[in-house]
Amino acid sequence: MSADPEPQAPDAAARARDAVAAAEGRPADIPLQLHAAEALFRAGDAAGAVAFGQKAVALDPGHARAARVLSGLLAAAGDADAAVRLAREAVRLDPANTEARLHLGALLAGRRRWREAAAHLAVHVESASATAPVWRLLASVLHQGGQDARATEAAARAVEAEPTQIEYRLHLASLLCARGMFADAAAQLAAAQALEPDNPMVLRMQSGSLAEQGRLSEALSAAERALELAGEDADHRADCRAHLAYVAGLCQVPVAADPGRWQVRPPRPSSCPSSRHPGSLWQDVATRWRVIYAIMLRDIRTRFGHTRLGYFWAIMEPIGHLMTLGTVFYALNHAPPPLGNNLFLYYITGLVPFLMFSHVSHDMMGVAEGGNAMLQVPIVRRTDVIVAHAIRQLATELVVGIIIFSTAGVLGFQGLPADPVAAAAGVLLLWLLAIGVGVVNVVLSGLFPSYDTFYAALIRLLYFASGIYYSPITMPDMVRRWLLWNPVLQGIDLFRSGFFSQYEPHWLDVEYLLAWVVASIGIGFAAERALRFHLAVRA
Repeated sequence: MSADPEPQAPDAAARARDAVAAAEGRPADIPLQLHAAEALFRAGDAAGAVAFGQKAVALDPGHARAARVLSGLLAAAGDADAAVRLAREAVRLDPANTEARLHLGALLAGRRRWREAAAHLAVHVESASATAPVWRLLASVLHQGGQDARATEAAARAVEAEPTQIEYRLHLASLLCARGMFADAAAQLAAAQALEPDNPMVLRMQSGSLAEQGRLSEALSAAERALELAGEDADHRADCRAHLAYVAGLCQVPVAADPGRWQVRPPRPSSCPSSRHPGSLWQDVATRWRVIYAIMLRDIRTRFGHTRLGYFWAIMEPIGHLMTLGTVFYALNHAPPPLGNNLFLYYITGLVPFLMFSHVSHDMMGVAEGGNAMLQVPIVRRTDVIVAHAIRQLATELVVGIIIFSTAGVLGFQGLPADPVAAAAGVLLLWLLAIGVGVVNVVLSGLFPSYDTFYAALIRLLYFASGIYYSPITMPDMVRRWLLWNPVLQGIDLFRSGFFSQYEPHWLDVEYLLAWVVASIGIGFAAERALRFHLAVRA
């Protein structure tokens, strides 16, 4: 059923009057009530159509078709909640009705309930009545729900069903680009261009794909050609002009002297305008999270997808590191542990939080170089890549810690912290400190390419100055006073104070550690925002 009633016509009005008369003559006949409702809708009387639909449902609440028809009428009348409720009821009453599934899926998609919509649309596309537009809708819903692989498959089915439809090929190409499958995307764009050589949107998307690959000169040429072909179409011209300004900003093209041509102004330091999406705060947060989640998945595939072990290796590598170091120091040192009853466990309680800090803070410097391809996608911000790196690394280190301490518990040693809140606070504050230091590292490595070497040396120094293999209480007073300025040592001791019940270091200063966290995050993100444009140029 269409979204809006058709304009009233004399023949439609006459048929509606006849249908109403028949329905009123037999008020208990559900098909006649539904026929009158549909006739009134086509005649432009939405209120009257809803009234007859409600009569049909009232006659038999278990009538699937009545629920489906009334749902469509209510959706057209703007009552989305009631429309969804009745559409669910229609599917419940007749689960095999694929048309009802399509109707409910479309309504749920309109309400941004992506996963529920995908579940019902997936049932419909398995039927013989599946069409290219439905495959296209399913692809969009799956993409919005974060299921890009399935979205690509659905978009490919839409192209198979209607290979001459340019929009379907463009949509498939955009999904392929988002997954980094640029060769497949180029094939779709080439096929679209063969169908319509002068379609500006094909060239616009080719330009975007080239920009994502770092081929900025070609991207700029394609963007210029797209604007030329846009002609007088206001929507296409505005889209092509905005994209051209974005690509030109990446290439640092100066403002055109000829006012008749397009004019490019370098992007403002804040961000590209196209990276902002209208909507509520929660919609913006949801968009940012989808971007961050996509970056994490891409990062995992890029780093570990080429090995048979995959992401399992990301977990086993630090475990091997911890086991090797802990075993070596345990074998070399036969003295009693400063805390607890096992020297190996004492080493591990220092190594696990320190390696989390070092990995997060050092790994972020790759954003300035390895993240460039992602940063050329308009919706992606440098902060998205930073947060994605931090969350992925935290998840990895938490899994490593759980495995290590669970193994200790199985072997009969202490496997759980005595004060879980204090231990968790130590991990959380060290992670936040690593993010702040990592963002500062991103800025400094973008400004000074040799900074990476300096920070690697600093990490090695911190390795021996953070109390991993010793307790500060064993140090001379003068040495301990200097060591306590190290916020990483403070974080490790906070974690150990939560792990070992008898450990209550009098030098522990949580406020000092928290001040480091706030200062590093504030300075880091402020510097990144202020120097964002300069960092993009240097990278």
